[in-house]
Amino acid sequence: MTKAERIRQAIQQTKQRHKEQVPVVYELKVNLNSLSKADRKNLIALFSEAKWLYNHIVADIDNRLKYESYKLSEVEVKVGDKFETRPIINLSSQMKQSIVERIQRNLYALHSSKEKGNKVGALKFKREVNSIPLKQYGKTFKFTNEQKTKVKLQGFNKPIRVLGGHQIPEDAEIAKAELVRKASGIYLHVTCYIGKEDFLKVWQNRVNRKQIVKRREWKTFNQAAAIDFKPTGVVLSNGLKIEWKIEETPRLKRLQRTLSCKKKGSRNRQKVKQKVRKEYEHIVNVRQDVVNKVISLLYRYDTLIYQDDNIQAWHKGSFGKSIQTSAVGMIKRGLRDSLRVSTVLIDRFQPTTKTCSRCGNVQSLELSDRVYKCPACGSELDRDLNATYNMLKFVGLDRSEVKPVEHETAVKIFGANPKVLISFVQ
Repeated sequence: MTKAERIRQAIQQTKQRHKEQVPVVYELKVNLNSLSKADRKNLIALFSEAKWLYNHIVADIDNRLKYESYKLSEVEVKVGDKFETRPIINLSSQMKQSIVERIQRNLYALHSSKEKGNKVGALKFKREVNSIPLKQYGKTFKFTNEQKTKVKLQGFNKPIRVLGGHQIPEDAEIAKAELVRKASGIYLHVTCYIGKEDFLKVWQNRVNRKQIVKRREWKTFNQAAAIDFKPTGVVLSNGLKIEWKIEETPRLKRLQRTLSCKKKGSRNRQKVKQKVRKEYEHIVNVRQDVVNKVISLLYRYDTLIYQDDNIQAWHKGSFGKSIQTSAVGMIKRGLRDSLRVSTVLIDRFQPTTKTCSRCGNVQSLELSDRVYKCPACGSELDRDLNATYNMLKFVGLDRSEVKPVEHETAVKIFGANPKVLISFVQ
């Protein structure tokens, strides 16, 4: 058997094994304080060299996009009106291969978009490259101790200390990773595969950094629910209403005013810009936390029914900013791509909001009309709740009232979060 055949056979075996496993991504933070000045400089230089290599290939993509690009030891970089030769010292060969493969994927994405009739252009140069793929565990990176607190990167002599390695189970199959630079520091996103039977046990028996097991219980509701998405939240067919609003903080507005007064190119401007990036990252993390908790609550239902609303068109309307701050589209994408709950999509042109859920009368409504009043049968109920009732009727299901376990679980998941409001509508 040749080397190529052995590689092909190993890939097929890995694919078959991963069909019985669940992919999980763990985020570990690199402890920059534990590094020497030289190692810290080399680690940060990885992202600069990745940007140089990416832009060097894109500048002459017809001739330079080759698999042998990983052998480049120096590239030309445009500095002002001149070109300078910069050495590629810290990027390993596999890191260079990953950057070349990323360019190939970007080209394929442009080609696919063009085939769909979209207007596309050429690949553009990058101002920054903030992620570097580490595609092979044991070669590009590997953990050097059982606690997974030290990781050895290809091209570095000493291992790097990371925080959060206790999250990775002992029997997890580590596949790949990605070195990510954010405003708050440098992170290592490790992709692991865990058996489907062991995944629930890992979730229930969460281990903290002191190796103390914190037991969690996954409660299911054993019923279906319809969801009506709003610009600022969701309404369920059982009457549960969840709203949240995550806006720019006063500190961010103050920093932006300070940034506008700083001289371009100065060190003080760079310091303030770094603070602005950290504040933006904090807002994104808060929003992502709310989205994850909403999805965690919805996963506990057997079946979810919702309308295929055009979220992209909502952005162009009068409440576009509310949509951006609430991240409703992220929730829909999480439900659409999930394998943990069955979903039923209703056509976006189905008049669920205009139709009376009791008698079937159809009437026009304004956006300001939050209560549905039927002139035919005289029923009055919340506009969004009426839409969820019609969704259940469309798929042939009966509506149910909110149970105590649903209320307790919702309160337990969101806690005393001042950004989230939980209420009940009728």
